[in-house]
Amino acid sequence: MRIERIIKSGGLLFIVLGIQVSLFGQLKTANKYFEQENFGDAIAYYEKVLKKNSNDQEAIQNIAFSYRKLKDYENAERYYARAVELNPEESSNYLYYGQSLKNNNKVSQAKTQFEKFMAKNPGSLFGKIMLQSCGDIKEWEAEEKAFEVELVQNINSKNADFCPLYFDDGLIFVSERGFDLVNENNYSFSNTPYLSIFHAKKEKDFDKPKRFSSQLNSLYHDGPVTISSDNKTIYFTRVVKKEQGKNFINRLKIYQATLDGNKWKNITPFEYNSNDYSVTHPWISEDGKQLFFASDMPGGMGGMDIYVCTLQGESWSKPQNLGKGVNTEQNEVFPYFRKGTLYFSSDGHSGYGGLDVYSVNQSDKWQNPVNLKSPLNSPKDDFGIFYTDDENGYFSSNREGGVGSDDIYSFKWHSLGPKTEMSGLLEYEKLGVAGATINLLDEDDNIVASIQTDENGKFKFDKLDLEKDYMLAISAEDDSFLENAKLYLTNSNGQKVLMANKVGKGKFKFQALPYAYYDDLELLVEEDESLFTVSVFGQIYQKLPGDYNGGMEVWVVNDEGKIVGKARADKNGKFHFDKLSPDEEYLFMLAEDDETLNMIIVDENGNVLESAKRLIDGKYKYVRLDSDKNVITLINEVDEVIKIAEDENFIISKILYEYRSAEINEQAAKELDKLVLIMKKNKDIGVKLSSHTDSKGSDSYNLELSELRAQKAMEYVLSKGITADRIEVKGYGEIMPIAPNEINGKDNPEGRAKNRRTEFKVVKLK
Repeated sequence: MRIERIIKSGGLLFIVLGIQVSLFGQLKTANKYFEQENFGDAIAYYEKVLKKNSNDQEAIQNIAFSYRKLKDYENAERYYARAVELNPEESSNYLYYGQSLKNNNKVSQAKTQFEKFMAKNPGSLFGKIMLQSCGDIKEWEAEEKAFEVELVQNINSKNADFCPLYFDDGLIFVSERGFDLVNENNYSFSNTPYLSIFHAKKEKDFDKPKRFSSQLNSLYHDGPVTISSDNKTIYFTRVVKKEQGKNFINRLKIYQATLDGNKWKNITPFEYNSNDYSVTHPWISEDGKQLFFASDMPGGMGGMDIYVCTLQGESWSKPQNLGKGVNTEQNEVFPYFRKGTLYFSSDGHSGYGGLDVYSVNQSDKWQNPVNLKSPLNSPKDDFGIFYTDDENGYFSSNREGGVGSDDIYSFKWHSLGPKTEMSGLLEYEKLGVAGATINLLDEDDNIVASIQTDENGKFKFDKLDLEKDYMLAISAEDDSFLENAKLYLTNSNGQKVLMANKVGKGKFKFQALPYAYYDDLELLVEEDESLFTVSVFGQIYQKLPGDYNGGMEVWVVNDEGKIVGKARADKNGKFHFDKLSPDEEYLFMLAEDDETLNMIIVDENGNVLESAKRLIDGKYKYVRLDSDKNVITLINEVDEVIKIAEDENFIISKILYEYRSAEINEQAAKELDKLVLIMKKNKDIGVKLSSHTDSKGSDSYNLELSELRAQKAMEYVLSKGITADRIEVKGYGEIMPIAPNEINGKDNPEGRAKNRRTEFKVVKLK
């Protein structure tokens, strides 16, 4: 990357003039070039020193630093490896060695060096950020990628090309290619042309780049640029060629010009330019009222910082530093502001290495910048981003696989699936289990993340794909523990609200729902734990049910063949399993395999639901059928049976009303909450909700009252997140009593109370 020629040690951007020096000795000459930050020539002389003394500590130290500043990370790594060996007391060597390793995508090795640096500098904020970045990179690489990146064809050269800007049906960019340049337009130590502004038209592909403007391109450095939204004003970086003594540094400065016809005229310097520091990388906001730029002016956070000036009449306000949310003790450069979001590059925040691109919102007062992550960011330098629309754009990078030192890439952004989080509690014998390892598995049983429970048995996973099914697997060898441990889902206060569905030894299944959903649930009490379990009844026989009395043990097994439940058949071959997940497919096995035996699945009343199919390996398969065929047995907290089946009613008997009332009382709300839980657990069902009254009052009054009760019940369920397309309501008045309103012509208050009710019929969603 050719920005290395304009990034000074400590982050100061500058252009070094070729200065003739007298050679009073190779080391002295090398040090003089090094002090002038002419790192290319310094390296050449340090290498001569090392030919005479391969272990010269000063030469190795400085040549490593020089290669790092020139972005030659391979050589920087090689020399810093020697530097830490020869001078282990110099703690900065570990920091720079770690950075070079990270630039070369050797993250785990870099982490070791950062740890050594932190051992010597425990208070270093930058060291902490570098160490944190190693963990961040590992997490980021496991995430879904938001960008697709491609090298732009027909535009990049063997030299540096960077900072693209879409303009006039093509790209304006900065390049050091040497079109029509005289010999003096070579940079003093890299022998490459000075930076100039180019433009490439685009039809299907990009045309051959041409110099953008003879008025703007000088015989020294020009660019990058930004153009106002009306295309009439351009702001650009320039270094004016001056030679004012060997210690004079030509600073980067911002200039502006206006378009007159087809020529840029009235070139004027920015009022906050200085000969003492650099002011560079301008970006004008869409409304023309804010000018962002990078500078190493006094009073900043460290190296280069991002500043903004606000237009006040015909002049700009004093530069305002964007503060610690954006700026660090390192370098923040190349600002780009679009639709209230500032994009910038930095080597001081947690990132992949070198310069990474970040975004931060003005509405957040420039706090909490976000790394745009790979593949837009890489271990090398990534900068100069520009969006052509909300999803597409360009940026520049010196990553591997390019054409030259810096190259222009295109990107396509796509929105990521919404994320959520979950928190839980692991208990064994009613006590929280501390220090247990819980693995988060995806639908393909791949471990997505692992975590250890805290001292109270609590844990939390974040960045989960919303509505996706996950598995939680306890990592332990104790079968008794795995069999009897319980796992609960908790709300944001860490309180139990749901018991996770157990699907095997130490394995629990859950769906990632919006985290706020759990805060809307009532707290779980111990007797509620069986609410979402299925009671499965069955019978084994040879030819007819009842002809087998062997008393054999029956097992429930998971897909891996592991036993997750046991029951013994009685003298009639009947067996019973309870507290199984209602959402699973079940496989049964007999302790003593006998291919002459058959199996049926029945309900709790002995009614046959389905014949279990015997498989080749001796297992019997029973699948929960669609709701138009199967009865799912759900047990509430007082062991009342609620059946959910197509065209059958189940009555939550406690949804009863006061006389002439439609209000949802506390007890009714609790029962409706259970309905909500059932519907969220069984997403393939809907309900037909019907409300009824007793016989007191006129027919029309009772019909109106029942419809109001139905409406109130529906509104309550909808308020808990159930969609309206899953609920159908109707009021029937007094015409469908379930108990006598009168007995022998006398009022029956108990019967009338039962008739003031709401019922639900489960239907299969289309």
